[in-house]
Formats: sequence, C-alpha cells, structure tokens
Amino acid sequence: MNLDFIYEIQNKVPLFLMVFARLSGLLWTLPLTSYTTIPNRVRVGLAILFTLIVIPLLPSTTLAVNTLLGLFLAILMELIVGMVLGFGGRVIFEAFNMAGSFVGRQMGLLLANVLDPTSQDQTPLMSQMWFFLLLMIFLLTNGHYLLIELLGKNFQSIPLMGATLTPAAGRTFAESFQTALRLGLSLGLPAMLFLLIVDTAIAFTARVMPQMNIFFVTLPVKIGLGFIVLIISLDIFQVLYDSMLSDMNTYFRTMLIQLAGA
Repeated sequence: MNLDFIYEIQNKVPLFLMVFARLSGLLWTLPLTSYTTIPNRVRVGLAILFTLIVIPLLPSTTLAVNTLLGLFLAILMELIVGMVLGFGGRVIFEAFNMAGSFVGRQMGLLLANVLDPTSQDQTPLMSQMWFFLLLMIFLLTNGHYLLIELLGKNFQSIPLMGATLTPAAGRTFAESFQTALRLGLSLGLPAMLFLLIVDTAIAFTARVMPQMNIFFVTLPVKIGLGFIVLIISLDIFQVLYDSMLSDMNTYFRTMLIQLAGA
C-alpha cells in the first residue's frame, strides 16, 4: 500500500508541475491575462485552477522522468511551449495598438501620452483608444472563449514531453510579427494617407499665405480631421477585427501542429 502511494506521488507530482508550467506560460503571455493590471497571484491561482481541471482529462500515462535534472528540463520545455503559443497571439492582438501609434504620430498627438494600465508604460493616446475599443469588442463577441479553449485543447495536440521546437514553428512565430504589422498598417493607413494630404495642403497654404501663423492652425485642423477620419474608419476596424481573430486562430492551430512535430 505504501509503495503504491509513493508510486502515485512520483507520477502525479511531475505531471502537475509540467501542466502547471505550460499553463503558466500561456497565462503570462496570452492577451487579457498577460497585462500587469492582473496581479501575479491571480495568474498563479488561475494556473493552479486550470491545472486541477485539465489533469483529470489527460490520458493516464507514466512520464519518463527519472532525475531532477530531467524533471527541470521537462518543466522548462513545457514553459517555453506555453509562452510560444501565447506570445504569438499577444503580438497579433497588439496590432491595433500599433495602428493607434501610427495615426497619433500623423495627428500630432505623439507627445500626448497617457499611462497604459495594462503595461504601466507611457503610450500614445490613440493607441489607448484603439486598444480599449478592441478589448471591449473582443469580450462582447466572446473572443475570450478562444483563449480558454486553447488552455485545454493544447494538451490534446501536444502531449506532455511531446513538444518539438521545429524550424517551421520558429518561422510561424516570426510571421506573427509580420501579421501584426500588416494589420496595424491596414487599420492606420487610410488616416495616415489622408493626414499626409492635409499636411501637403497646409504646406502649400503656408507658401502662398506667409502672413498666416500656420503653427496655430495646423494642430487643431489635423486633430479635428483625424478624428473625423477615425470615425469613418470604424467599418475598417470591424473588418480587420474579424481578420485578426482569424489570424490568431490560424496561428494557434498551426503552432499546435508544428510544435507537435507533425
């Protein structure tokens, strides 16, 4: 009886630690749960809760871990798997933040920074506006269900100690930055081009009417017109939001297949 109990402990403790490590990596990098507004103890509590939920759903297998070094390396690998899965999704999610930065620069609001409560950094005002609009729509459309589903289903695609860091996975991870840049430029480009035309018109006006104090005219005009263009661009926001969800889902599915070595 005592031997059976010891055997169960030897099997369950590594299992718990590996599942906890992968889920911790996900929760520390996924959108929503990775922001500094969520205390670390809350993330640890969520990781423990999801670990207790996931472990009974896993097939009963004996993990081939015989040494402390082997256990440490296995836990480290699971942590890396979780972080790679989550961080790529976070990068795509931040595309709208990037678009706000681009537009804010053209509107002359680059110096009007505010404290971002999600990262505790100074961020452009327009980035904050786009980000909170995205966050509201993401929650209202149940986009967080995609993240919750990933927490459980990743163990079906990638068994514990079954992940492989393949070159294809690295390429997919790098392409997530390209996807974020594409989405950010697609959202911000209409306003940026329009404001560039406004800058050209203001420069022409300054040449033909040198007596006008152009600096007092430029900033209010650009800010006012910029907000008008952003309101018109809300239709583009909806289209790109659907594209962002599709790209994020594609990233998760592709990365699960590639990390599994398939």
